[in-house]
Amino acid sequence: MAKIKNILVPNTWNKLNEWQLEQIAHLYLNADPDNFSSTYEQMILLCYQNSSGWKDFSKFKKIVREVPITELEKYVRFLRDSTEFYKFPDIPGLIKPSNRIENITIRQFSTIDTFFHIWNKDKSLLNLKRLVATLYRINDKYDDLDLVEVSKITDKISVEKLEAIALAFLFTRMYIEDKFPIVFPKKKDTEEEKLKPVFKKQNQSFIPFDKVIVGIAMDELQPLGKKQDADQVRVYEFLGVLSETILYHKTKAEAYARN
Repeated sequence: MAKIKNILVPNTWNKLNEWQLEQIAHLYLNADPDNFSSTYEQMILLCYQNSSGWKDFSKFKKIVREVPITELEKYVRFLRDSTEFYKFPDIPGLIKPSNRIENITIRQFSTIDTFFHIWNKDKSLLNLKRLVATLYRINDKYDDLDLVEVSKITDKISVEKLEAIALAFLFTRMYIEDKFPIVFPKKKDTEEEKLKPVFKKQNQSFIPFDKVIVGIAMDELQPLGKKQDADQVRVYEFLGVLSETILYHKTKAEAYARN
């Protein structure tokens, strides 16, 4: 936490309190990436207000009167420069994803990613609820057939909390893309694009993982066994094996091309 005017200010995503996180997640996910200046300013100011209560609001107004926004922004640049937020909140009665969804199988990830892609296109409340339901489990083993029961619980939480969960998955997916560049190849940014803020990087490419799972199960090497076996592999292990498989076939194709 940073300190300004004798108050502690969160200087990472993980140090935001629940109220701040939910308010900022709403702004972040609904910001216009081509014209986000006013939204970014609101996000900065929320870091200096601990709640919507009168006492915190009065303290916040005093800070805003005395300190220019340019000075306030210096202490909370993580909002612009960082996407290091991978935690999911507890929801009573459900099993939550671990940080960076490390406890999730590729079968569950495939369902999550499909609904993430749908929601990321239309930003509807219905698809936001569907996305969140796919991230949680009611039983130890994930099953698409359990989603109706899971949604009976997740549909009751606030929209702001739903959005905070969606933000954690968005940032986690960006982390996964960076960790496995062979699976998620990116075009090189131009000098102009490098200067654009994180907001410009929200629309991630979509790969239908159902087809990927089938493909690796039918591969001549069968590195993860049959389809039902591959379904139960944890997402990071699966993507690591997929990366090696892609490199193997690329090397093999290049060898054939030389002959």
